[in-house]
Amino acid sequence: MTSVDEQKAECETALGESVPGAPSGSWARWRSRLRYGTPLRAKLILPVLAIACVAIGSLFAFAYLTLHQSIALIYEARARSVATVISKSIQEKDYILYYSSELDADISRLVEQYESILGITVVGITARGYVTVASTDPTKVGAVAGSAESARYDSLRGVEVDRVRGSAGDVLRAMHPIGSGAQRVGVVMVDMSLDEQASYEHRLAWQFGAAAVVGVVLLCGLLALVLTVVVTRPVRRLAKATEAVADRNYEPDLAVSPVRTPGTPVRDELCQLVSGFHLMTTMINAHEQELRKLVLLDELTGLYNADHFRGQFPIELGKGKRYGHPTSVIVVEVRGLEGRGTADQDRVRVRASSFLLGRLRRVDVLFRAARDRFVAILPETPDSGAAIAAERIRTYVSDVTASFDFPVTLDVTSMGWAADADAGIDDVVRRLTAEEGSNPG
Repeated sequence: MTSVDEQKAECETALGESVPGAPSGSWARWRSRLRYGTPLRAKLILPVLAIACVAIGSLFAFAYLTLHQSIALIYEARARSVATVISKSIQEKDYILYYSSELDADISRLVEQYESILGITVVGITARGYVTVASTDPTKVGAVAGSAESARYDSLRGVEVDRVRGSAGDVLRAMHPIGSGAQRVGVVMVDMSLDEQASYEHRLAWQFGAAAVVGVVLLCGLLALVLTVVVTRPVRRLAKATEAVADRNYEPDLAVSPVRTPGTPVRDELCQLVSGFHLMTTMINAHEQELRKLVLLDELTGLYNADHFRGQFPIELGKGKRYGHPTSVIVVEVRGLEGRGTADQDRVRVRASSFLLGRLRRVDVLFRAARDRFVAILPETPDSGAAIAAERIRTYVSDVTASFDFPVTLDVTSMGWAADADAGIDDVVRRLTAEEGSNPG
């Protein structure tokens, strides 16, 4: 017999040869490798990493631009304040704004007072127009302003700040009109360095960048952990269990924790998948082991029917008597189906049979002995053990009743026979397979 891997390889080869237009070429191979050769964890975590980088990067860019604008406004306000202070300082003097040595001294003092000031220029109004009368740059003294500059000076109504290109790079230039009473006598211009602002913004950029990297790492780590615990780990276990079933191992390890409280509705899709997988493997195993008895199965539920119970129950009692082992049964009556439609009744019966299959041992044999009655034979089990098993089933009955929007109950009873007891087999079988009658306790 060939192995499962060999059978898979033969199927893939056969499909590749028989299907016309099978994928070929580098693009098809790359797409196939990406689709089938990439683990689920990578398919989930890599997009999450990309989304986290985009999201945190966008937040970083927005925060940085906002702070950049705020810092620029702060430094502009500072330039306005310095220009206003210098203008008032000049206006309070008694000297006239014409090449005064005293004005030069005041300018030098103001430059020393404010470290961020690169230069101060004072322009006075003369018969020739606006003329530079004092400046930290001696080459500008005596220069006459052009028509464009004169128009700009005339339009000044208060302090104005602009970013201009100077000999030392970009600077903030604040211009403030100087007046004598109601008459304008000149303009003072203050150039302030942007190095401090640039240094501060550079430091903030590094801090924001480091915070963004840490945020991406933490967010991706947490998301990866959540995805691994919630999705990829259960799916990996389910994939391995599927391979085990393909190798005819019907008891794969698919433990789910924590243990669910009875009656809690199962809305988690993976838990539903695991539960359905367990039920499927149980039924496949049972059917595979009993293929020769398929004619004895109930058509609706897939359980053994009443005829098989009539033949099997005496055999089990006979085995118990021969080998000195007790035998017990659990009887489950489904109540509340009167007046319901056929589809609703069948849904309840199928759900109840699936529930009982999941709650009994592998050695226990479950029958649909009557229309709404299920009987499970528990070989080599005393009456006390059957009572414990019945109580365990009663504990989880809410798993069935909570699945429907109409009232349904499951009455669970048990009975047992010692090895030397006279069971009255015919009477017991007749009562358990009767379509009408009371609960055979």
